[in-house]
Amino acid sequence: MNPLIAGLFESLPPEGTTWTSEDAVGWLQAAAANLRIVYKIQGNISVTGEVPPSDDNRVPGGN
Repeated sequence: MNPLIAGLFESLPPEGTTWTSEDAVGWLQAAAANLRIVYKIQGNISVTGEVPPSDDNRVPGGN
């Protein structure tokens, strides 16, 4: 396995670890960049994510 790709997978947190959406998107963006380098992919690979609204930001109910 290519060292860039192997190192990327070694950087994953242990299974069952809580991982933020931002961290997951960052890892996937790094994976996309490494794949472009290793496999000489032309063009861009786009990875985006959305963070779901937290309960803290909800409008309070009328109760």
